Amino acid sequence: MTAGDLAAAFPSISRPAVSRHLRVLRAAGLVVAVQDGREWRYSLDPAPLAQVTQRWFAQFAPLWEETLANLKRQVKE
Repeated sequence: MTAGDLAAAFPSISRPAVSRHLRVLRAAGLVVAVQDGREWRYSLDPAPLAQVTQRWFAQFAPLWEETLANLKRQVKE
């Protein structure tokens, strides 16, 4: 989508604010921008988000394993 398309989808946010957000998202590597004539088209790059969520969920794996082991032990009793 173009910045104008995005701004139109969120009428409560000004166009300059949308542009600032896109600039931050590009710097963070979460959005890819491709020039198409005079316009820039923006698209989400899901790979960095997938890496973050995988690391975040990995923190809880030991907790879930312990919790499920406790549940299994309680059910057997």
